[in-house]
Amino acid sequence: MNYKQLTEKKKVEIDILLKEGYSMRKVALKLGIHHSTISRYKRGIYKKRKIDINKKYEIFIKYLFDHYDRRHHSIEVCVHNFKKAYLGEKYVTVKQVYNWINERKIFLERNKLCYKKHKKKKRSGMMEHFLWNLEHKTILPISLRPKYIEDRNEPGHLEIDSILGKKDEQQAIISIVDRCTRRLWLIKAEYRYDYYTANLIYKYIIKNDIEVKSITVDNGLEFKALGIAAKRLGVKLYKCDPYCSFQRGSNERTNAIVRRYLPKGMSFKLTPQIYLDDIAFNINSMPRKLFGFKNSFEIESNY
Repeated sequence: MNYKQLTEKKKVEIDILLKEGYSMRKVALKLGIHHSTISRYKRGIYKKRKIDINKKYEIFIKYLFDHYDRRHHSIEVCVHNFKKAYLGEKYVTVKQVYNWINERKIFLERNKLCYKKHKKKKRSGMMEHFLWNLEHKTILPISLRPKYIEDRNEPGHLEIDSILGKKDEQQAIISIVDRCTRRLWLIKAEYRYDYYTANLIYKYIIKNDIEVKSITVDNGLEFKALGIAAKRLGVKLYKCDPYCSFQRGSNERTNAIVRRYLPKGMSFKLTPQIYLDDIAFNINSMPRKLFGFKNSFEIESNY
């Protein structure tokens, strides 16, 4: 039988689902793992046990202190000689010795080592951004979206998508729809770059004082960096599953209405923002059978 340890991502998903009120068995079924794994995780069995290395590797550590010399006997040489001289005694790899030094578990000064330790350059990019999101739970799969958002009982939970224009043109239109009131906002985007799109959406939300409690988007490349905007707004960003546009049903339906004004294949190069504002106003003023033939503005005023 193949055994796998819980990844950090799985642990985050377990914590969120349990916090939302799911039972351990339902969480296990949702994530495709056994419920006993979740039970052991919550009891803390997956926590690393602390080992007193000074007791377990007493002879090995004493040998390092007695024989290490940065000019003639490096860490590698000491480990090699110890293995030959003390058969059967416990020892660790050279890499683990350096880990002990970095973690200050043994007191060999780093500046007296044989090789100078170069500081790693701090990298920036999407990987570091993803790790931050994983740790702070900013970007989550749509399967972890809470039940109360599904009920559409409060405004502020937004769905965001892009409407493309003429083929081979960079211009696009970003549509933002409130899941509760179906209120629509349209933004003219000159490019489809991820950081440009994230910054454009963030500035538009702040400028127009749009209430935001959560954001749901698809997996389009233009939304790859939208987690940055979500982090600045202090909300969660939920990513839909691939090829599951129905998970943003309000957005897709509203985009179909926008296409009445901006048909497919139309160039957006000369489309000004003021024209998009007029379109959004007309759609928000449109009576809807869903709301008993009230419009989005009237529904929004009730909250």
